[in-house]
Amino acid sequence: KFPMLTTAALQFAARAYPAIVDGPRIVKCQVLGADPQGQKAASADRVSQHMSYQFLVEMEDWESDLDTALHQLPIVGCVFKKIYEDGSKAAGCCSDLVSAFDLVVNQKTKSLETTPRVTNVFTLYPHQIDERIREGKFIEFDHKGSGDDNSDDHAPHTFYEQYRYFDSDEDGVMEPWIVTVHKATEKVVKMVCGFDPNEIKVDEQRGKIVSIPKRQYFVKIPFIPDPEGGFYDIGFGKLLEPLSDVIDTTINQMMDAGTLQNGGGGFIASGVDIGRGKSVMRMKPGEYRTVQTAAQDLRAGIYSMEHPGPSKTLFELLSLMIDSGKDIAAIQDILVGDMPRNQTATATMAMIEQGLKVFTAIYKRIFRSLRKEYKMVFEINKRSLNVPKYVALLDTPIQVSQNDYQGNMDVMPTADPASVTDMQRMAKAQFVMEEAKSGNPFVNLEEATRRAFQAARVDDIETIMTKPQPKPGDELMAKEAEAKIDLTKAQTVKTVADAEVSLATVGIPIGMPVQVGQPIFGGQGMPQGQPMPMGGPEGPML
Repeated sequence: KFPMLTTAALQFAARAYPAIVDGPRIVKCQVLGADPQGQKAASADRVSQHMSYQFLVEMEDWESDLDTALHQLPIVGCVFKKIYEDGSKAAGCCSDLVSAFDLVVNQKTKSLETTPRVTNVFTLYPHQIDERIREGKFIEFDHKGSGDDNSDDHAPHTFYEQYRYFDSDEDGVMEPWIVTVHKATEKVVKMVCGFDPNEIKVDEQRGKIVSIPKRQYFVKIPFIPDPEGGFYDIGFGKLLEPLSDVIDTTINQMMDAGTLQNGGGGFIASGVDIGRGKSVMRMKPGEYRTVQTAAQDLRAGIYSMEHPGPSKTLFELLSLMIDSGKDIAAIQDILVGDMPRNQTATATMAMIEQGLKVFTAIYKRIFRSLRKEYKMVFEINKRSLNVPKYVALLDTPIQVSQNDYQGNMDVMPTADPASVTDMQRMAKAQFVMEEAKSGNPFVNLEEATRRAFQAARVDDIETIMTKPQPKPGDELMAKEAEAKIDLTKAQTVKTVADAEVSLATVGIPIGMPVQVGQPIFGGQGMPQGQPMPMGGPEGPML
């Protein structure tokens, strides 16, 4: 078994997991609409901090479920997340991982939003069933001895939880319901409504119900869309299956040919006496045995079959199939750490970028699904937020934060699907640093340095960075520049004062406009010994 599929799945998960869970802030809230006073931005920051805490801390299995999903996704083709409200949990809601094998819909379904029926298959242990009966979540029913393994009293039981339309009141309008059935006994153990009564659309003029929108509980995380248009996406498991079969068959044939070549074998003539009537002789390396037949007869009576060994054509076919599989799975040698020698960093980055094009498209699909998941949790918080707990977490006044989830926000992951490797992040940070060092007036050197440290994943950045201290030469140049400014100011004041003295001497009021060609002193000219005032079209220049 050639581990091509294993390598593809491990490489995908190793790149995707740190790109999605990139720091403590995995949820970002984007403000929609005008925000002149910055109140929406402050509210978005608090919501981002709270929801990131919900997913990473209060939902204990969320991160591990995401890790599992990223390993299943490239093999199976899609996985699902089930998001629902649960007041008994610390986060107030749950986000459970559902395998593609445990969520059943019609293959021709276009989306989970439009399908009339979705079935979630899950299992519960007998003590979990009893807990739900005591809590009133299940009706009382006899489930003893009806587990998946009749020989084990503690074996899990299979349930079908179906999200479907059903006209329960027989008024001609199908309502969304959630019906849970015990597989072995075919007993309906739970039935709850799957809609919000406040969202029912009614035609008031005719007095009829138009539609009853159902609540969404599932989010699909796709890998590669099915080219035939089916609901379930495809993964490397289906794409690489024919290639893997050819590769495995070729390897096995080459191993068989090598085994025959090394093992030998042939025919022994009946006249050759190898002792005690034996027709088969097995020898250990370095061992010699005596036979009763003469050497010439022995040489003529034993025929060894010739096995040429593995075929060169099979080897070339194997190489071709492996290269084709790597192209499909995007697991070229450079992406698994095997880089060619004597290659520039720019060429290496270009090769990595081209090799990750396939993954970038898949990451965007994953981020789109995570955005839906975050949005669904946002809506649950809007309906049933524990305000005192929320205020205690953020250390803000209740008057400020109690309406944070009532605004219009767009929730999304914070990681960048275009930067899925450390080298890509470092390349971007290096570009910004080069622009800052080159003297670009629009780039902040301090902020560029901080982002470079963040791309390198350096801890305690604020303790490392310090304010730049002025150099002795810079201080002297600053004092000289200040002295020049003072001298210029003094010269300006002196010039203005001289002008005022000149005007006062000739008897012209300061600020009086003088027209060109008009005698200033009644046509008698300038008094003897007085300087001529300089001016333009608007009068004397001070």
